[in-house]
Order: sequence, then structure tokens, then C-alpha cells
Amino acid sequence: MSDLLNSIQRRWLKWTERQLQVPVRTDLPTERLGSTYGGWIIPAGLLDAQSVCYLVGAGEDVSFDLALADHYGCVVDIFDPTPRAVQHVEQLKHNLISGQRTVCSTAEGGYYPEYKPALADKIRLHPVGIWHEDATLRFFAPKNEAHVSHSLVNLQQSDNAIEVPVRGLSGVMKELGHARISILKLDIEGAEYQVLESVLNHKIEVDALCIEYDESHLNHLDRHYIDRIEGSLMALHNAGYHIIAKEPHCHNYTLLHQRAIR
Repeated sequence: MSDLLNSIQRRWLKWTERQLQVPVRTDLPTERLGSTYGGWIIPAGLLDAQSVCYLVGAGEDVSFDLALADHYGCVVDIFDPTPRAVQHVEQLKHNLISGQRTVCSTAEGGYYPEYKPALADKIRLHPVGIWHEDATLRFFAPKNEAHVSHSLVNLQQSDNAIEVPVRGLSGVMKELGHARISILKLDIEGAEYQVLESVLNHKIEVDALCIEYDESHLNHLDRHYIDRIEGSLMALHNAGYHIIAKEPHCHNYTLLHQRAIR
């Protein structure tokens, strides 16, 4: 009976889901890199070989990360403590060096594109989560064992969890010698709110944000998820960020800070 009620509630939330009241700019040029599933829209002309790219949440599709490093020649720092994600990225780097292609089930053709072995040097994996502080936290597995993405906030209300190290963003930047982030991608299964609050509270300079708000009518902490997403975006807007793109059919947003608009 509880499954039936949950199904009815999800359908009701989908049918009654309102449009977000947030301003979106459409006059700034953008481009999309990566696979249909794992790709992101980014501001065109923002990045170069010296750009600092923090890509938080890898899963088993890092097509965006690879395309970013290949297209601009910059180092990309990938953060994900999920065991399967760590294994996937490590295998990918090994295959790049040895000239083998790597399976990616969500990429076109089932494989990542072919890249030169030197690209492996541009991929840096950090097997930690990003949070608003340094800690060791429970990392909850998805209910479907075929899925890979875990959640610090237990978005899917799972009973299975592992413990993982998490780091505050400002501390990681200090360790890596970065005073500013060119692009910060967050695909972290409901923990994006806390990380974004820390960006604003600590006045961390981030030029562009690629954010997946993972709450939806299917998976949410409570029925106020749309208000939460809207509130987060408005807080970023009030801090100087402009929404410049949104993916259709999901809550993936790209934002550019006004200081980076040329």
C-alpha cells in the first residue's frame, strides 16, 4: 500500500510542479560538451589552458570532463569517493595511456571518443566528496544496485551506506594552490545546496557554475523541493550570478558570474 501511495504522490507532484520564477539570460553564447547523458552547457570563450576546473561527481560518465580537458588543454580536477566511480576513472586513465578505448554505456556508441594518451595527465582524480566542511560522513547507496551515484543527504531514502571522507571547498583550493575556480560542476545527489551555500558564505570566487539539482518528483527530501531549488538559484542570482542555460526536462542549470561576462 505504501508503494502505491508513493507512486500516486510522485505523479501528483509531477502534474502540479510549477515553473521556477527565476530570470534566465539568453543573450550570452554557450556551447555543450560531453555525451547526451553526461554533457553540460558552458559559457563559450570562458576557458583556456590555465583554467581551474573542479568537477564534482563523476559516476561512470566523465565525457564532459574529458571533452573539457581535450578542447581547452586545461587540467580537470574530478572529485568523487564512490568506489565504482573511482574504479571507472582509474581504468579510463590506464586505457588512455595504453591507447585502449573505454566503455561508457551512456556515451554515443557505448565508448568514449578516442583521445591521445597525453590527455591522461590532464585528468586528476580526488577520491573525496565535496561538502561544506571536512568530515567523514555516511554515503548512501542508490536503491537500484545497477545505479552508481551515492548521496550524502540520502536522497533516495536508502538503508545501505558506506563512510567516506569529505572536504570543504575552500580547504581543497588552498591545498591545490587555487585562489579562484573557473568552472565548478556539481552533480552530487542533493548535497548541492550545502556546497553552494558554502561558496557564498566563504565568498569563494567561481566564474561559472554547472549545477544539477537532483531533487525531482521522483526523488526528493520533501514536497517543497521546487521552493528549495528556486531559493538556491535566487540566492546565487542575488550574489551576481546569471542563469545562462537550462537543460530541458531536468533541473540542470549553467550560471555565469557578472565579473566573468565579457
